[in-house]
Amino acid sequence: MVSGVFSTVRRCGEYGANFLLGTGSEVMGKKIGQAIKTRSKTGMSLPKAIGTGFKVGYNKTNAQMAASGGFFKNLIGNFTATPGRMAAGWKSGSGFFSKIKGALKPLGKLMPFAMNALWFAQSIPDIVGRTKEEGIWGGIKETGKALANMAVISLAASVGSAAFGMVGMLALPIAASMLTGAVLGKSYREKKAEEEAAKQEAQAQQNPFVQQQTVGKKLDITSAA
Repeated sequence: MVSGVFSTVRRCGEYGANFLLGTGSEVMGKKIGQAIKTRSKTGMSLPKAIGTGFKVGYNKTNAQMAASGGFFKNLIGNFTATPGRMAAGWKSGSGFFSKIKGALKPLGKLMPFAMNALWFAQSIPDIVGRTKEEGIWGGIKETGKALANMAVISLAASVGSAAFGMVGMLALPIAASMLTGAVLGKSYREKKAEEEAAKQEAQAQQNPFVQQQTVGKKLDITSAA
């Protein structure tokens, strides 16, 4: 029983990591976008098209992950094999630029992970700051907020690109980010910046040396002192 639970947790972790740090969100978003784009031909409603695309994309990305031996095993394998692949790519080239192209090509397998990891790294200062201020639970909540925002924007970009081209790839993530921001709230950094601005404004109002401008009052410079 314990082994079964551990296996289930591990499998869910693989799926989640593949979606957030691998190609899962891209594959699923592409399938959803394609279903939306072709729904007039297939006679599906928008909700049904989204559901169908989600199901197809989910099955495809999980099948790809399983075929590669699992997300973490595949990622480690790509990291360890990359130096050898780059050396082989360099040797296979016939000229300097051909050698450069061959040497850099293996990095493409690591790009989805590298880009998503760098994206998440931008949220680390927020997570650390909130953890210091609110404790471990505050850090967990900030981590969840960052991951949720990352997942929604990544998925929205893929859906928008597949369904509406370049315009959708740019517009849909912006709309999705606004929606997640309204639901999940602002990041720790944004909240602290607003608190600091409000604090400075309050201090300025309490400063006796700040001159308050009188509106609508005319000065009579001809009257006697």
